[in-house]
Amino acid sequence: MVKSDRPPANAFVAVARKLYNPIGFSKGYNFVCFFIAAGYLFGFTLSRLPYFDFHGVFCHPNAGASGAAPGECYYWLRNPFKIGMQIHLYTILPAALLVCLQFVPAIRHKVILLHRLNGYLVIALSTVSSAGAIMILPHSFGGEFATQTMGGVLVISTTLAYIFAMVNIKLLQIDQHRAWMLRAWAYFSIIITLRMIQFSSSAITARMAPWYTTRPCAQIVSVWGPNNTMEAYPGCQSFFDGTNSDQRVVVKADFSSNNPIEITAGIGLSFGAAGFLALWIHAIIIEVYLRLTPAESERLRQVSYERQLARGFKRPGYAGLTAGRFGDAPPFVPSQDHTKLGEEIEMLPKPDGRYSPSV
Repeated sequence: MVKSDRPPANAFVAVARKLYNPIGFSKGYNFVCFFIAAGYLFGFTLSRLPYFDFHGVFCHPNAGASGAAPGECYYWLRNPFKIGMQIHLYTILPAALLVCLQFVPAIRHKVILLHRLNGYLVIALSTVSSAGAIMILPHSFGGEFATQTMGGVLVISTTLAYIFAMVNIKLLQIDQHRAWMLRAWAYFSIIITLRMIQFSSSAITARMAPWYTTRPCAQIVSVWGPNNTMEAYPGCQSFFDGTNSDQRVVVKADFSSNNPIEITAGIGLSFGAAGFLALWIHAIIIEVYLRLTPAESERLRQVSYERQLARGFKRPGYAGLTAGRFGDAPPFVPSQDHTKLGEEIEMLPKPDGRYSPSV
């Protein structure tokens, strides 16, 4: 358990410290940020756990709002898209739950082995989930060009963040490892903000001038059946004649419609734009947070310096992807007061060269 070095400002703070000090937080604002961010991700993921029942919930014909969007399972029940969706769901959901443990200070400081093993598992699961996401992009929410581009940008962003995080921890640059892992999961968690923007914008555009997109006749038939499809979309005649199995027709994108095809078109039309907006929001928020916590970055920079010095690095403090190594940042000046490092110094490399990384 950590203890704050200042007396509590009031009774509420005294009670709150009894909650967050045992899990390793010494400052209330850090716990509040953790509670909001981790709770945001944890709660959303818990609500999606029923998707493990792929046929009974996610792609059940009567799932409604609790499953996939209308018509989406026309593809998710056919390979290779079924494999891609199952890979994505079965890996990203456990990864999103397990990653919350990575940001609990008590685990990072006291149960280092769990932190390391859980970290490798989270990276492996979420990387595999990205591969599954790439497989389903051609038909995800209509497979619009903006949607596929956004999905590709997200996969590239999270993968690069993971690479930078791994390079830094292998070089004992713990402050940069922390920063890049936080960035990676800030990017991953845009799916929650994306959904809020997506449904809000879909409701707004439904009240504006009509918006239109296209949908395959085969997908429409899977939702409405042949008779209703021909009545609403006579352009699908060539599909029924067998002369064009890939026939697409123009569909109104209307989230407020009673037509399930128009509803799913309305949702899909805004998916790519909502994704880019959510990514922009999360990217800004995480950079603001990193700049509002320079004390933690400096503390971990000092820990990195101590570990690199003990390992005999030529330039301790500059082994990782630091700004001072590549840019014009001020030189790093290590602290001479080692007592401020607390328990971190006790985790210096062992004589045989092994070390226990921490963020």
